Amino acid sequence: MTQWQAQEVPEQSIDPDTRLQQIREAFVDDAVRGLVWLAMCILAMSFWRNFMGPQHLRWPTAFGMVALSTSLLTLLFVMRRQMSYQVKTSILLFVLFLTASGGLLSFGQAAPTGNFFAMGFFISAILLPRNAVYALIAGTVVLIGLVAYAVLSGLHTVPIDLNAAAKQPTVWVNLTLTLVLTAGAIATAMGAFTRALQGLLHDVHRQQTEIKAQRDQIHHLATHDNLTGLPIMRLAVERSHQAIAHARHSGQKIAFMFLDLDGFKEVNDRYGHEAGDKVLQTVAERLKAAVRSADTAARIGGDEFVVILSDLSHAHFAGDVADKILHAIGAPISYHGHELCVGASIGISIFPDHADDLDTLKRVADRAMYEVKASGKNRHQFAQRDLMEGAAAMVPMASLRA
Repeated sequence: MTQWQAQEVPEQSIDPDTRLQQIREAFVDDAVRGLVWLAMCILAMSFWRNFMGPQHLRWPTAFGMVALSTSLLTLLFVMRRQMSYQVKTSILLFVLFLTASGGLLSFGQAAPTGNFFAMGFFISAILLPRNAVYALIAGTVVLIGLVAYAVLSGLHTVPIDLNAAAKQPTVWVNLTLTLVLTAGAIATAMGAFTRALQGLLHDVHRQQTEIKAQRDQIHHLATHDNLTGLPIMRLAVERSHQAIAHARHSGQKIAFMFLDLDGFKEVNDRYGHEAGDKVLQTVAERLKAAVRSADTAARIGGDEFVVILSDLSHAHFAGDVADKILHAIGAPISYHGHELCVGASIGISIFPDHADDLDTLKRVADRAMYEVKASGKNRHQFAQRDLMEGAAAMVPMASLRA
């Protein structure tokens, strides 16, 4: 199974608009559930006042409005699974404003059901576009103005004696139930809405985190060797340019090393490619352990590696690191009961001693490495002046054309 195939299949992307619509639909259902209980209580109190209470407190028209609102809410609650979101929203807001209007006509400015207007505005602000909310507010202001004009001009008389109503315990119970159940219905629906919205934000954040992790992984796969996990030449070149730019400002030196394994072909021929892969992975681990975290060890192809050492105060430090690398690589590698042994030939160029540009640094380090190969292998060598003079005429290795 390849590294790509081993990745988990990402979850289906989150559509914020779809999720928000689902949250709104759940909010409508929660609001209706709470309002049904409120309407039932108000209906019972209204029935008693209009048919069993004192004569001066009766106004059957108000009971008719409450009964209609309760019937619509109950129907809406029972049929909520079959109704569309638009229908449910329209019926819910209609009931709220109908109930509030009935209270306004029955009690005038002292209407205990006036808070239904506030609930209607609150719910509409969540469910409807802004212009529709403004239209509802404007329509309510006009309605209140018309009722006020009708009462002040004598065209309409509040049918209930407010002083007499205030002396009835049932009126106060009705007011208390209305306020408590209204607040409870709002709190329940809004709590569910808030939790659902938090869930949406959490899911979006989680998906953003997963996308970032996938992007980082894709970038890693594009810039690192699959077998060893080391950077490839493309990333090594980027880091080399950064190191050179920093060295120009700091006055420090950087070392560019070409490293080619000695004896790797014999291991491959004798023990097979799996043994060769084991050698390459072990060499990569030893290279990373031999250099600092600020330095770069990269595999540029086959059994060839590059090491970039930055912020060196003296060139001989590169030789010390090269000796450390040679010692680490030369240690035997256990493989299925066998001890695999390889060495390395290392060519080193120093910025700015040998060159002040990356291409020339690569060429002279490559030339120095081949000089090591030709003169005994398994050691390191710094670029020499004659090597530098011949570097301009030397064709770079195919693996370094990147």
